[in-house]
Amino acid sequence: MTESSNHLPTLTRRDFWRVGAVSVTGAALAPMAGRLHAAGGARVEPRGGAECVIFLNLVGGPSQMDTFDVKEYKFTPADLDIRTTPRGYRWPFGLLPKTAGVLDDVAVVRSMAAWETLHNLAQYGLQVGHPFTAARAKELPCIGSVIAYESLAKVKESDYLPPFVSMNFPAGAVNGTLIREGFLDSATAPLALDLRKGGSMPFLLNEEHRPRFNRRLDFLRTFDTSRELDGAGAPKLFREWDSFSKGAEKMIKSPKVAGVFQLKEDERKRYGSTPFGDACQIARNMVAARAGVRYILVNQGGWDHHGDIYGKTDGSRMEDPRMRGGLYTNCGELDAAYAGLIQDLKQMKAQDGSSLLSKTLVLAMGEFGRTPGELTDIKGRDHWPAVRAGLFAGAGVKGGRLLGATDEKGGKIVKFDWHRNRPMYPEDVTATIYSALGIDWSKKISGTPSGRAFEYVEPMSGTTFIDSTEIKELFT
Repeated sequence: MTESSNHLPTLTRRDFWRVGAVSVTGAALAPMAGRLHAAGGARVEPRGGAECVIFLNLVGGPSQMDTFDVKEYKFTPADLDIRTTPRGYRWPFGLLPKTAGVLDDVAVVRSMAAWETLHNLAQYGLQVGHPFTAARAKELPCIGSVIAYESLAKVKESDYLPPFVSMNFPAGAVNGTLIREGFLDSATAPLALDLRKGGSMPFLLNEEHRPRFNRRLDFLRTFDTSRELDGAGAPKLFREWDSFSKGAEKMIKSPKVAGVFQLKEDERKRYGSTPFGDACQIARNMVAARAGVRYILVNQGGWDHHGDIYGKTDGSRMEDPRMRGGLYTNCGELDAAYAGLIQDLKQMKAQDGSSLLSKTLVLAMGEFGRTPGELTDIKGRDHWPAVRAGLFAGAGVKGGRLLGATDEKGGKIVKFDWHRNRPMYPEDVTATIYSALGIDWSKKISGTPSGRAFEYVEPMSGTTFIDSTEIKELFT
């Protein structure tokens, strides 16, 4: 591609087919015919109310006792500026000052936990809502693909965005990769963008190139006879290829899509002028467009602070050697982007006059916490699945509250604050996401390649029966 004067990339014919085959999937597609069958399980009543979910995935495992469940040790740096909020709990104003300004809209949850101690396994659980099992790892779809599967039959003609979008997941990351559609149809795969690499978006078409693009597309149709096959007479590969290209074509031809991805410099600055901030701003724009997107997964890497956790030098951020800094860097990026996202969604209005925040569930958390107490000999913290902390906002979540509490070191949950007398696990967060979107989380899909039914949320972990459920206390 080449760059034009209005900063939109020029789309070549090769780029169009790359988009159709790899990047864009099924923004306006009906599900493919197949053997899959979905049916409800236990009698549950999904909450509904949310039109979209934005999941900010803090990859690497944030230190709970330095962020959302701050604890004060004798060696805690003074510039963390830990103070009591107007709501009566302690907060690191030196790391997350802007987030402190939106806490009235946020429920801070301190009684979550994870099952795994390894990044890849814990990230799998966070993204899929199921424990990792090698036998089914490639079969199980991620949460976003399940949501896309549920939404494809409800797509409106005016929708031009895919139901599932992910941003900033590095390929082959040691701390966890993007999980995709598994056994579900390719139409449920994510539109995957990486703004850390300059944000190449070949689906953005300059108006001056639109006539040429349409001529080439019409010419292609005159000799591509595979497109004339339909119904049962068409091989599945051809039907999927046709679905990919039609979805890409609809997105490319929409006159509104460019506005979703164009960022104003003053707003970029308010969101932190980082790839993570840019992704959050684009997520906001997608929600505001109300054009079909239902689940947006945004990655922020670099939270794996085994060493130099309070470092302000250019020490490696573990996950990506190109990214530098300790907690100050990570929190600075998160703080500006998260606060900007919550503020904007709250101020922006839907057609019925309600705020977009009231229709959008926003979550921020990592795959596990970090070891409590003294720092390690390399001035960091290791993995700790017994405690996770996170932020929930929007879609009816009652803000200004804490749910759960830990001991004085932040290593053990001493108060759960919900109707299950145990920690909140990834399965419970998954059930909450589905419920907010009006999806029956007890559903099962039969006809999988393994022959074993896929449960949207399993009632069991890898070791025990936990009776997974939504975290209703967030909303009451």
